[in-house]
Amino acid sequence: MGELVHMVSNKHAILVAAGIIFVLLQLGSIADVNGLQVGNQDILMTDMNIKATLGTDCDTSLIVQSRVQNIGISVKDYFDIRIDVRNIGVATAFLNATEVETTIIPQSNYMIVRIFPIAPIAAGASSTLFLNLTTQCLQERIGLTEDQTMYLNQLIYYIRPINEIHNLTFTTVLPAHAILQTGFSAPLFPNPSINYTDGQHSIFVWFSEQLLPGQEVAYIVKYGIPAAIVEIPDPPPISAMQLIPFGILFLLIGAVGVLFVERIPVIIKRFKTRTIITPVRLSKQEEDILSFLTKKGGSCSQREIYEELDMSQSLVSTILTSLEERKLIRRFREGRENMVHIMDDM
Repeated sequence: MGELVHMVSNKHAILVAAGIIFVLLQLGSIADVNGLQVGNQDILMTDMNIKATLGTDCDTSLIVQSRVQNIGISVKDYFDIRIDVRNIGVATAFLNATEVETTIIPQSNYMIVRIFPIAPIAAGASSTLFLNLTTQCLQERIGLTEDQTMYLNQLIYYIRPINEIHNLTFTTVLPAHAILQTGFSAPLFPNPSINYTDGQHSIFVWFSEQLLPGQEVAYIVKYGIPAAIVEIPDPPPISAMQLIPFGILFLLIGAVGVLFVERIPVIIKRFKTRTIITPVRLSKQEEDILSFLTKKGGSCSQREIYEELDMSQSLVSTILTSLEERKLIRRFREGRENMVHIMDDM
């Protein structure tokens, strides 16, 4: 009887182990379909140049050039590049000056561009990649200045590679006649390696020696565009049939307006007796941290904050989380440290 129980127990353990292995294999298959590899793809990208040319209408051209080397032991039928935008299109893609096929694999808040070489890339071999991408998600128009003369815009771009990158250069070309918004704290983050102008465009260049899978680098540029050069499309003409709903809407608004006027005395009476709730203000510690960031030019490491202000690490982390939820600051990972950056004009 004991031997029978032992055999049944072993059989149950084998079935459970087989079930776990099956689930893991299925998860691996799903990850591959979605363009996500477990670990590195054994691809090394060297001398990568990413150039973002910004248009006045928020269109952006993104050119990616790089040497792509297979550092694995097997041939590669494809490789992936992660682009941290919500939507993107591939205009052209070339490997060694030969046009190749690509496919876009959408993820939750970024896109995977999968490149298929004409012939598999052999172990140790390398190719030259050229990608011409387009997107409207790289820059954001915030609104007009108070004097209605400038449109305020900002670019926030992350690079989070799937494969290791050596010698990364990121270049941003602002729209024609755009200028940095010096009223903001730190309109450029991080400080560019080079900046220059071609007479019409301001150009900023950043350089990183190495970026590993799982690491990230973030770029922020806040700028203004003269309102006179921003083309706002004319609204399409309205037909007579389209005016009918507007007429009905105006009649309804008029009827509601009459009822509202009749209720004004009651509304005023209730308003006078209503308790006014004042908005929550910044605490003294929050003000101290924001003041310290401003003195540091708009950004510094999280470590500097708790060392200079003599606060505990946990307290600083809690306060920064609260400020980040209110979009007053933003934190970025840079190497082994968290960098804190003011997002609003303080």
